[in-house]
Amino acid sequence: MLHHYLLLAIRNFKKFKSIFLINLLGLSLGLTTVILIGMWVKDELCINRYHANSDRIYAVMTNHDNAGGIVTWGVTPAEMAEAMKAELPQVELAAGVSPFIKGMIFDSGTDKLDAEGLFVDQDYLDMFSHEFIIGNRSKALLEINAISLSESMAKNLFGSPENAMGKSLKWQVFDFSNEVEVTGVYRDFGSLDVEKPEFLMAFPFFKAMLGDGAHWDNFNSSTVVLLREGIDETAFNTQIASFIKDRAKGSNVTPFVQLYADTYLYGTYEGGKVAGGRINYVWIFSGIALFILLIACINFMNLTTARSVARAKEIGVKKSMGASRMGIFGQFMVESLMLTLFALVIAMIAVSVLQPVFNKVTLKELSLSLGMEEILILVGFWAITSLIAGIYPSLYLSKFKPVQIMKNNLKGSVGELLARKGLVIFQFMISMLLIIGVVVIGKQMNYIQNQNLGYNQSHLLKIPAESIPAAQMTTVLDQVKEVAGVENASSLAHPLVGLSSSTIGLTWEGKNPDEQVKFENISVNMGLIETMDFELVEGRSFSPEFGEENTKIILNEAAVRTIGFENPIGQIVNLWGNDMEVIGVVKNFHFESLKETVKPAFIKYDPGFAQNIMVRINTADQQRTIAGITGVFQTVLGLRTEISFMDESYQTLYLQEQRVSVLSEYFGVIAIFLSCLGLFGLAAFTAESRKKEIGVRKVLGASMTGILNLITLDFIKLVLISVVIALPLGWYFANSWLETYAFQTKLSWWIFVGSGLILLIIAIMTVGYQAYKAASSNPVNSLRSD
Repeated sequence: MLHHYLLLAIRNFKKFKSIFLINLLGLSLGLTTVILIGMWVKDELCINRYHANSDRIYAVMTNHDNAGGIVTWGVTPAEMAEAMKAELPQVELAAGVSPFIKGMIFDSGTDKLDAEGLFVDQDYLDMFSHEFIIGNRSKALLEINAISLSESMAKNLFGSPENAMGKSLKWQVFDFSNEVEVTGVYRDFGSLDVEKPEFLMAFPFFKAMLGDGAHWDNFNSSTVVLLREGIDETAFNTQIASFIKDRAKGSNVTPFVQLYADTYLYGTYEGGKVAGGRINYVWIFSGIALFILLIACINFMNLTTARSVARAKEIGVKKSMGASRMGIFGQFMVESLMLTLFALVIAMIAVSVLQPVFNKVTLKELSLSLGMEEILILVGFWAITSLIAGIYPSLYLSKFKPVQIMKNNLKGSVGELLARKGLVIFQFMISMLLIIGVVVIGKQMNYIQNQNLGYNQSHLLKIPAESIPAAQMTTVLDQVKEVAGVENASSLAHPLVGLSSSTIGLTWEGKNPDEQVKFENISVNMGLIETMDFELVEGRSFSPEFGEENTKIILNEAAVRTIGFENPIGQIVNLWGNDMEVIGVVKNFHFESLKETVKPAFIKYDPGFAQNIMVRINTADQQRTIAGITGVFQTVLGLRTEISFMDESYQTLYLQEQRVSVLSEYFGVIAIFLSCLGLFGLAAFTAESRKKEIGVRKVLGASMTGILNLITLDFIKLVLISVVIALPLGWYFANSWLETYAFQTKLSWWIFVGSGLILLIIAIMTVGYQAYKAASSNPVNSLRSD
């Protein structure tokens, strides 16, 4: 029986070639999209989750109850991990983790390189499943002067992991330096890790570097804990709510734990609670994949049911010969299964071809492996897609009665017609929503790129210089300024692409002692304000002409408003117990994503911590200028340094949105193409089924316009209905997404009208082609058989 069904399916594919090819192309595109998005979603969901104890590893987060509301950070005091392990029986392991350290210089005696990594407690290695190639993972960081290297770094410095073991390394960052011994080499962190440290060093040394800064009022590291089996997260959070307040008088900080594996996808907080994050994009793209596959399946349903009359005699003969409804149903389901199988094979080939391009767009290293799990998932997709695409046509076609067929009294029901029209409307509604999404995202990205950030990004270089001792910084800056093409150079202790160092230690006369206000702390060198082109609203910048500047401070406009100064110049504020005179006010500048409002910030002169060099260059010969700057660092440090343009660094804040924008464009085009592909097939079938009617009308004098309207108007009405339905939905979703930005573009009316017109024009062109073919055909050919 199955063999018979397969032969019939192949015969019908050959008989209705155009319908077969349209369905095959549509399902292939749909399945290709689903597989690609599925690979991306699986990778997103697996990040940080491969560790053996991932269900018990928690990150300690902190809620800071400020005057402007609760701010949630993943930072803690450096003493947090040690105290939690010692005092809380629920905690099995606890590790302090430093911020990601970049630009640390390592010298093996024969080779010298810069690397980035972390200071961590030994418990960090005990709770995470990072594989050690050589060395004892459980003892690797017990000693303060120990270091574990990544496999790549060990090879770069010593030729192999084996040669690295036991060797001494000198390191230097800021004004700190020491000598460590290599006690282990681990596999390079992979694509499922957010951070990929090239070295791991003992956390106690980081606390020693902090010196007096390692106290309960200073949030300068992060903490991860391994809770014991069976610990209730909610009850534990209740218990530790006052953990910091009990140790820091007047603190406004409440700690809580969040699964470490969840921090990647759930990194947005509102009112101190998780409110989404990257998981929103996982849901969005999963939905897009589902809708695109549904559009392809809808094409199959519509085209199959539309040609029901053409296959009616086949069904009538089979039923007259004794075929059961279940047998007819089985025949059509086999056709659906075969067609979907062909489409799946084509989709697999397409995925292998498109994979490098998709990886480039998503900035991932995705690959489609065919293990048992993947095979079962693909079989599931095949079965589900076949069922979705084939169940309705199979039920519809198998219910035909042979008497009606033989009397040529077969007519489409009103329900069948409405269902087909409803599916077309649904297809184009989804396409319309995707067009609106693409336009709105693109408009917001353009707005971001052209927004005045409060400083001039053009021709501004950013150079990490943590490895330059403070005593040498002035010398380096002087040499950089002498390079041809350099207009100015200075340094600061802030990346300007996110929060870096905040403090509640700024007070002023009249401040409510019970109110804690966080200010962003930006330490700078001489000439930084001029190099960045910060706009001074009033007052002056730091200058050697005025002598000692360590007791002076510059505020941004947000800080002035927060404090309430009417005439800020000359006012005295207190920073960590030291009186500081306000000498200037700069216009607000963005040091975070435009999703955030500009926070209060102060700028103080502290060249010892200003380890990011900023260089303003002209446009004459940028490559030669950059080469000259690189030469300065080669001379001073003995190695090349990383140089980037500030506008490129700023764009890293929006990598996620940029990827979403590009992917949305691709998927939007696919959705529109599939919708129009189905419309094209339906129009072609309609024209074919009505060719005798069209012939008669032409013989009786019908005009070309009349024939065109006869075929196109019904389809255009459906597209118009889909546009009307999509407009309010598009506005709602677009507005909801834009509300995640503190600074946002406007939702102009032309976005929605233009999107509707684009969709309508594409639909008219699609249907119009078939209508024109039918209207311009010779009526003699269509009437010859009569």
